[in-house]
Amino acid sequence: MANSFIFKNRKINLGLIVSAFIGVAISYSDFYLFHFMLLIFLVASIYQIKNNEFLLDISILKKNYVPTLIIFLLWYTLSLFWAPSLELGLKYIFYITCGLTITLSFISFSITIKNLNKIFNILSVFVLIEITIGLIESFTSLRMPISSYSSIAASFGKEPVNFSELENIFLYSNVRPPTGFRWNTNDLAICMIISLPFFLCSKKTVVKLLGILSITTIIVMTASRAVFLAMLLVYFLYLFLIKKRIGTLALISGISSIILWSMFQLVESENPRINELANSLEALFLFLSGELDIGGSIEWRRELVDNGLDAFYDSYGLGLGAGGSVANQEIMGPVAGRFTSMHNFWVELLVEGGIFIATIISFWIVSIILRLFAISRSSLNKMLKYYSQSLFLSLTAFIPAAIAGSSTIYFFPMWIMFGFAISVILLSKNDYRAPKSERIVNI
Repeated sequence: MANSFIFKNRKINLGLIVSAFIGVAISYSDFYLFHFMLLIFLVASIYQIKNNEFLLDISILKKNYVPTLIIFLLWYTLSLFWAPSLELGLKYIFYITCGLTITLSFISFSITIKNLNKIFNILSVFVLIEITIGLIESFTSLRMPISSYSSIAASFGKEPVNFSELENIFLYSNVRPPTGFRWNTNDLAICMIISLPFFLCSKKTVVKLLGILSITTIIVMTASRAVFLAMLLVYFLYLFLIKKRIGTLALISGISSIILWSMFQLVESENPRINELANSLEALFLFLSGELDIGGSIEWRRELVDNGLDAFYDSYGLGLGAGGSVANQEIMGPVAGRFTSMHNFWVELLVEGGIFIATIISFWIVSIILRLFAISRSSLNKMLKYYSQSLFLSLTAFIPAAIAGSSTIYFFPMWIMFGFAISVILLSKNDYRAPKSERIVNI
């Protein structure tokens, strides 16, 4: 009976993780499939605790890198005493609790490399589905039912984008950027940049090429400035640190520089096609540098950050507490008439969690990145080497990419990535303890 329950509980864990990746794609209003799976998970956990005579097994909370997340949750809970809005504070506590549950479920399920491979293979299928959807949305008018650009989003309790209220390029264009399983384009772009390294580091040439081409296309179509720059960082680190093709990197950089310089010299060309291409490249550089601000994105993001930092300074470094950044902006009034979320994950952590949370989370992420890089250099297990290389690039790219999202703290793929990274680190320790003959086996 006990073994049967454990097997079912692992299935629930797996279902919880998969539903977290699907996210808002299967939902009504603010209730996701994930929330339904979370309820099942809680009931199963209570049942297990009861069977264990109400003895709690908290060993997972002592594993490497997990205590920092617990401190994160406890600090946000404590901050309810000074948070400007109890309602928003509790909402953010719920967000973090959901994220922590996803991360711990991933770690709990991935107790062996076999289990880790299983969950990776399942998630890979859903990543491929989302890439396919993203490509279809990029070049056709088809949209997922639950998308900010869907004409039937209101039937699922959502409020679709009203383009007549937007002062940006989409008002005058038939182009609607892809959203995939996500509600908005930036979240899809962040999900894609997290996935990209797993294709880059793949040993299967066809998978590598198709994945790189598809994801690059989707990121370009989302027009997410921060994620595009993160993508360039991924390619650079891959060639420089993973493949160690310094010569290739220098050659590509040199050729690209010559081509770009030549194109800029042709801005005044009399050939209309060359002129159009040259001016398009110039517009791209202006967009990435922030000099071309489509829809005033940079302007209102900067205003949100300035308002948050002013409130942070007034708190003497303590932070506004859980949900404080949104509450502060609601008091001041929405920026551009509609924005209250910080739209910068790292600044949001500083403004709400204060210097304490911003510092420990920064060290925590950097520590994981460095550990993954070390494993990628030293592991003899081919799968752990592949996972550590990919996650090293994913987490590094996530640092600039996270600026693009509006509510990254409730972005479930981020919490899946954290669980994946911690699981690889924990399994690498077991790998080093195993006999060498077992470590070199390609699983």
